[in-house]
Amino acid sequence: MQTKTKAPVTVGDVIAWFDERQDKRDAFLRANGLAAAILTPVGEDCAFRRYFRLHHNDRAMILMEAVPDNAEFVTPGHKLSDFIRIGTALRDTGVATPQVYAADAENGYVLLEDFGSTSFKQALEQDLAREDAYALATDVLTHMRQAVNAETLALPRYYDSHVHTALRRVIDWYLPAIRQQRNADGLAGEYLAVWQQIEDGLPPCPQGFLHIDFHFENLMWRPQRTGLAQCGVLDFQGAMIGPQPYDLANLLEDARVDVPLDIRMNMLARYTSGMDAAERDLFLRWYRILATQFHCRVIGQFIRLAVKDGKPRYLPMIPRLQNYIIEGLKDPILSPLREFFAAQSVSFTEAVDFEPSEIAAFIAF
Repeated sequence: MQTKTKAPVTVGDVIAWFDERQDKRDAFLRANGLAAAILTPVGEDCAFRRYFRLHHNDRAMILMEAVPDNAEFVTPGHKLSDFIRIGTALRDTGVATPQVYAADAENGYVLLEDFGSTSFKQALEQDLAREDAYALATDVLTHMRQAVNAETLALPRYYDSHVHTALRRVIDWYLPAIRQQRNADGLAGEYLAVWQQIEDGLPPCPQGFLHIDFHFENLMWRPQRTGLAQCGVLDFQGAMIGPQPYDLANLLEDARVDVPLDIRMNMLARYTSGMDAAERDLFLRWYRILATQFHCRVIGQFIRLAVKDGKPRYLPMIPRLQNYIIEGLKDPILSPLREFFAAQSVSFTEAVDFEPSEIAAFIAF
């Protein structure tokens, strides 16, 4: 008997699902004295959440409408209950995360402190100096490394997580997209063996708290505050215990913005300034490994989002990821990976120009 393949859930499916539950949202607002509040949409993200700004009695708040933890299509690593508990723990250490005013986690609704509408990315496009923005964000990461006890938060381990497993997405999604054909059997295994060879050549990487999604669209600019509080931190619910350079690599080699090389070097020096020479050398080696692993995951993830989830808006960012990978492969520590891709005739200069429906047949979902 042939098993019927389940159709992927698209963003359109989830928006329709949210809209069908408007009675639950209205009940949550009524229960919190906000039945008359005016809601203005302020966006969504790739984890099937959306946000509204509420204006009521001259007060602004944010309503997060999320897929509940028990929903069949909840995004891995994006539980609403984790958002609430991790945000509280971070705020207790001095990280500026939004205060939770009310929550109905069972149905997927949270009322949050409003950090305004200016992300660090938007602030850069206005008048925030680039060096100052990266210095503040780097200092927040340093603070989290030093002040947050990841073990007490009962966080998942990076190397056991869906994030690390998705390292192979460059093989599973990028290669079929550029080749317009299915991969040969065993190719992903060969690729993962190359990474294992690279990692086995180094001492273990120091572990600690990881935000996991630390980039300028998840950081809010709050110029009316001082010190670290000028940086409002969002989207931390996927936090893990893992290799320390991961978050810094995410920040400094972001798929969304160009980060000048001098700023990357300055921030690496800033973050490692308290380390001795051996610690710094190990950190920088692992930084290169983790940054390139990150790009190899995300370049496939963006294609996956387009094909599987109906979200093509990330595809224009792929050339930036290609450039990061090309640059990273120049490092001698990644020479086995450079040789692997060369043997596959993959240069990361390939044009990624396709309709998502055209390549679905070449990908093993």
